[in-house]
Amino acid sequence: MIPKTKKKKCICDTKNILKKITGTPAPLDKREINEIRLNLFTERNSDGTGSLVLRGNDIFQRYNRRITDFDICAICRYIRELKLRVTKIDLCYNKITDVGFFKLLKKVLVKGRSSVLDLNIMNNELTDKSVLHLSKYAQFIKLKYLRLNGNDIGTKGGEYFADFLENNTSLERCDIGQSGQTLTSVAYIVTALRIDHGANQYLKVLDLSRVVPLFNRYQYETKWLAYHIEYLLERNNTIIELHLQNNEFIGHDIEYILRGLRKNKTLLYLDLGYNKIRDYGIELIAEYFKEKPELVLLNVAGNNIGDAGARALSFGLPFSKIRALDVSKNKLNAKGVLYLLNTIKKPVYLRFLNLFGNNFDQTTCDVISRMLLSGVLFQHTIDVRIYESGGRLHAAYYPNPADRNKHLYYCELDYGCYQPICKIVRKKIEEKKRVKVDCQQRHKLDKTNAFDF
Repeated sequence: MIPKTKKKKCICDTKNILKKITGTPAPLDKREINEIRLNLFTERNSDGTGSLVLRGNDIFQRYNRRITDFDICAICRYIRELKLRVTKIDLCYNKITDVGFFKLLKKVLVKGRSSVLDLNIMNNELTDKSVLHLSKYAQFIKLKYLRLNGNDIGTKGGEYFADFLENNTSLERCDIGQSGQTLTSVAYIVTALRIDHGANQYLKVLDLSRVVPLFNRYQYETKWLAYHIEYLLERNNTIIELHLQNNEFIGHDIEYILRGLRKNKTLLYLDLGYNKIRDYGIELIAEYFKEKPELVLLNVAGNNIGDAGARALSFGLPFSKIRALDVSKNKLNAKGVLYLLNTIKKPVYLRFLNLFGNNFDQTTCDVISRMLLSGVLFQHTIDVRIYESGGRLHAAYYPNPADRNKHLYYCELDYGCYQPICKIVRKKIEEKKRVKVDCQQRHKLDKTNAFDF
């Protein structure tokens, strides 16, 4: 037998030999984001475009850090050298300051051949300086969707944003809610959108949620904010969607808003969620419904509406064109819920109904169950699910597409934690459908025909 020869082990230190040949390079900075990582977070679309999604909550769970100004240069270089046309950049929940935003603006957004149409930079560390730079380049920016909410841009930032609206001709949807706006800056923005001032005629969706008081010591009077909204509705013919959440509106403020709505023929979606309009405010809205307005969607969640308001709303709802109604998280008893359920079968089909957060008894659960069986309601259009336990019917929360809209809007993680990137899947882009109100991603979740909206 031929004896087996043992393989000789190499006793030289390969690492030290390579260092002698190539030198000792400086270690890479841990904050560096290279092309390979950016390529993993780029969504491929079937129409040949791409979306760069770098959400801070997802990045933090993967790498224990967030996107900073140091990474903006690498991101800009990656977008310019990529063969795909990047149409969307999502940088929410990161730590980008004015310096990083100015780099992004100068190197990507204002270029003559820039393909970016959607920019989400919510909940970063931007100030009024970023909005000032944005207003200076307003004529060269081609953005259609812009989200600045969650950044403390303050009153000055609101004034600069009004200048941006006056000079820009491409922006269709903007969100500047929860950004430190006051009555002063709201007045500038409203003036920039009024027809009699020859201002912006392209904006369709506006979010003015959570306007802060003018002074820290004194509570501001909401009637002045409602007065500005009245002028906006009266002298604007392009806005179809208006969000006014968390503005402390009371019932008397609705008088001003409805006075402007009576002279407006374009608004289709009114969001008054989490205010204090109570029964009196909803009674005024119910009287307005009897005039058969063009309003299609109404959100009055969290407004402390009682049974009296639900009863008044049930009288006015059959005359309206409402397709989506959100009355969740109010003080409705079982009787108030029944008032609304009795008006569901109206000439215009109600596609979305949010009721959870109110009181349900055995009779209410039985009525909802029978409506689901008869086809008056569908489970994917209502946020309540009926189940039986101990011989009795109970109501449980069931997230329907209209309720998951906020989950998508605030870019929450689907499973509460990041998911492993196994492979890159091409995202199919369907042909754009003609709908009256997009309602911020609601059409992506709808299971019914969008042409019948």
